Amino acid sequence: MKKFLSMVMAAAMVVSLVPGAAFAASGDVKATAKVVGSKNYTQDEIENTKGANKKVSGPEVQLTFTTADYSASKEFTAKYTLSLDNADFYKSGSAIADKGQLNIGIKGDKTDYQKISEGTQNTAFDVYDSKEEVKVTSLKYTDTDEVEVTISGKLQRGTVLAFDLTSVMDKTSKGKQAKVTVESDDITISNGSDLTYASVESKGLKASVKDTVDVAPDEVVELKELKIEPAVGEAMKAVLKTDSKLRLKLNSGFEFGKLDDVVLKNNQNKEIDKAYAELNKTASSDDEIVIDIKGELNTDVIKISGLKVEATSAKAGATATLKIYAEGNDTVSVEVVKVVDSAVVMSVDKDADVPVIYSGVNVKNVGITNSSDHEALEVTVKETFPGAWNNAKDFTFKLPQGVYIADVQSITADNMDVKDKTEWFETAYDKGDYETLTFKKRTWAETDPSKKDKAELKFTLVLVADPNFEGDVTLTMTGDALKEQKVTVAKFVKPFTVEAKQNDMQIDYRNTKVPTDVVIKEAEAGLWDKNVTFALSLDKINFDDDAKVTVDDKSGLKVKDVKTTKGVVTFKVDSKSDDKPAEVTVSGLTLFMDRNLPAGAYDLDVFSPVMLGAADGNRETVTDQKAPIADNGFLSQDILGKSTSKRVVADINDDFYSTTAKAGFVNIITAGREDTDSFTTKVVVPVGEKYIVSGENKVEIDVPAYINANGYTMLPLRAVAVALGINTNNVLWDQSTRTATVMYGSKIINMTYGQKVVYVNGAMIPATAAVEITNDRMFLGLRDLGNALGVTDITWDQATKTATLNGGK
Repeated sequence: MKKFLSMVMAAAMVVSLVPGAAFAASGDVKATAKVVGSKNYTQDEIENTKGANKKVSGPEVQLTFTTADYSASKEFTAKYTLSLDNADFYKSGSAIADKGQLNIGIKGDKTDYQKISEGTQNTAFDVYDSKEEVKVTSLKYTDTDEVEVTISGKLQRGTVLAFDLTSVMDKTSKGKQAKVTVESDDITISNGSDLTYASVESKGLKASVKDTVDVAPDEVVELKELKIEPAVGEAMKAVLKTDSKLRLKLNSGFEFGKLDDVVLKNNQNKEIDKAYAELNKTASSDDEIVIDIKGELNTDVIKISGLKVEATSAKAGATATLKIYAEGNDTVSVEVVKVVDSAVVMSVDKDADVPVIYSGVNVKNVGITNSSDHEALEVTVKETFPGAWNNAKDFTFKLPQGVYIADVQSITADNMDVKDKTEWFETAYDKGDYETLTFKKRTWAETDPSKKDKAELKFTLVLVADPNFEGDVTLTMTGDALKEQKVTVAKFVKPFTVEAKQNDMQIDYRNTKVPTDVVIKEAEAGLWDKNVTFALSLDKINFDDDAKVTVDDKSGLKVKDVKTTKGVVTFKVDSKSDDKPAEVTVSGLTLFMDRNLPAGAYDLDVFSPVMLGAADGNRETVTDQKAPIADNGFLSQDILGKSTSKRVVADINDDFYSTTAKAGFVNIITAGREDTDSFTTKVVVPVGEKYIVSGENKVEIDVPAYINANGYTMLPLRAVAVALGINTNNVLWDQSTRTATVMYGSKIINMTYGQKVVYVNGAMIPATAAVEITNDRMFLGLRDLGNALGVTDITWDQATKTATLNGGK
């Protein structure tokens, strides 16, 4: 016991010797230091002619409080020590000869800066709305290069404490630096040692242009404003001596144009007095400009406008580089002109991020929580010289299939004399059948080659896309008088993806179980809005009522109203996901199959009726349509057009629109009672008419058959499906390979766009005509399709221009 008591007394004596400040929770109050407004000087700037060092002004060291836990004490006081290296707060014979006031700032709810003199006590700062009291209780210079500041009060998290570093440097030769260290025994300061706030560097220049400009070979272009600034120092006089010369030299293949319009301006955009700087036309040459520096330039920049460059011998792809040099400075280069082989150039901002937009939703993003405005990057089309854009030829902008223009924003058409720019675009979309923007000749004015004004068109497209479209949106500009050019303006991603496998199945009347699950994955956490509905359907095959819908246990998403209506499985989002994207598994799917179903593949459609615009999940009704749309509906979105001819996606979409999530999800490997291997129906195809006759039935089609340039009868694919009785799900189009597939009975027929062969069950058969795409519809050669189906009775009546299959039937 005596030994224990002696240990306790010894510990108590040790504690009594420790200063009370040690218990001020230094580990609970933390700040990070940094220098703001550091300075770079030339040696001439930091030294005056008498050798007395000039002061450094502007920088300050800031402490940002990252942790502020003062629970260990009701009151809090902290002492801060600022130590300079290669600098002094004051020094006899320098620009700061005596102790001065130290400017201290505190930034809380409000900002308060005050100048504090040595010996001043209890200077209050008003920085918090809560009226929390903060005071500088003392300030003391312990040496010419060190000062101690004591502050009472609790500086809150996020508060910035700033100390002005106005001082004079000791050594000012090139490469020397002034540094500060800030320390405290009462709080924890990170990154507080040897922070550079001033440095002496070699002379140098910086040069820049707003943007490089394009020029065609043998043409002249005016540069965007050229800026020349000091790389170190605060004014041009730091790097350009009086009675010196500033030179600008072009590389080979380029020459300067006339210098009559060249103007030198200062940082206030006022012309520089010729008593200080003047363009020397006499000393200048074709590839070099000389500027005489006649006096001290106090401006921090020289702006040069009206500078013209000609591509005299440079070819397409070459770049004009301007070298800028002056006595005592390193040479600096800047690219100013790029030679292009097109007189009209299309571009987007190369530094801008490509907008990401969700496909399968309208501009209002109905059904998802994303706030995208569906705007693509701004597109600029401009001519490289006046008169380059020939208005005697049409030009077009084309988007990928499945992407549509809902609107056009921020249209400007400088020097093109377009009176109603919005109507110009609406008419162009109409002329392009809503696939392209086709601008007809002489709907804009050419610029005058004898003048300097050039045509420039700018616009921003508002886009939507089909549910199955994803990837980059490439805008292609073409025209008889233009070189084809492409730019990426946006990127579409799907709001959900689907994982499903092919299921080989035999026909059973009902309750045929699908052995695999369907997984629907959310693109990002919280994307699917509450009450958004999802649907799963198969064409000509109904789902029974046994589907089960489960959600992963990490996303927080919940579903409700799982049901099967008219063979379509639907469910609704009851609450959104939280931190992780949801994964919804649909299992236990069973099928109700007609025994007469032909063998072949049947696709699974997975879609959101709400996202597509169907009212309350009813897939037969789309809100913006004049009449119901069959099947799963098209995206309900007005597209660009005049108010008298407003259209929606459904009006212009047909073959390429799809909500298919898994092609061949159900593959029936045993056919029904019909023999589908032999095709015996008589089919009559009158060329140019919007109907065909299948057996005794007259079938209306939306586009007529036609005779192509090689004299072959071409039939629209959708009409083929209707006339031959082929399941529409067995007529497929693969956009990536541009391949058409027709599955009829045991036959799988493949035809690829541009190729003159047909594959039947993998065997190659020469074709008379290739697959063609006309008016956004897929056309197949009638004779080739008949041969693939085993039809040998194919006749042509020249008088009536009618083709007949199985005419003897």
